[in-house]
Amino acid sequence: MAQATIFFWGLFQQYAEADRKAVPRVSLFVDDMEGIAYASNNEIHVGDDYIKGIKGDIKWDFNGVLYHEMAHIWQWDGSAGTKAPGGLIEGIADFMRLKANYAPSNWVKPGQGDRWDQGYDVTARFLDYCNGLRKGFVAELNKKMRATYSDNFFVELLGKPVDELWRDYKAMFRN
Repeated sequence: MAQATIFFWGLFQQYAEADRKAVPRVSLFVDDMEGIAYASNNEIHVGDDYIKGIKGDIKWDFNGVLYHEMAHIWQWDGSAGTKAPGGLIEGIADFMRLKANYAPSNWVKPGQGDRWDQGYDVTARFLDYCNGLRKGFVAELNKKMRATYSDNFFVELLGKPVDELWRDYKAMFRN
């Protein structure tokens, strides 16, 4: 958890304590529950059936989930104003997982997906494309989401509306 936190702070350019959420402690629980994992109120809950069902490298698979959930602990979501779309929140968490080299082989390939805010791997791949257009884009987007969210953040940071960026992204990967 400490490694994931340090990785997040670096990736999202939160070098000073003032840049970060005030999180005194993060707790991890393994629960008898359906699903893989979720984060809420500075707690991460992981399903015991998920852990039992891991095939292959358990440490690698679990670390990927842990990095995703730790991103939720530290990321901004605009909750003081207009909250960011859920798909973007999940995509940012999977972007962290992607950058930490914990993306599973069953993730969509770049250019796949139906909407930029579809979430998880689809949105992570799109955010990675946007980050390629402007180094540090995802970190800057996250900073802007400290108090509120607006689709206009994409225009402010990349000069184009998010839907136009999505069309460009999709066009880039067409065969």
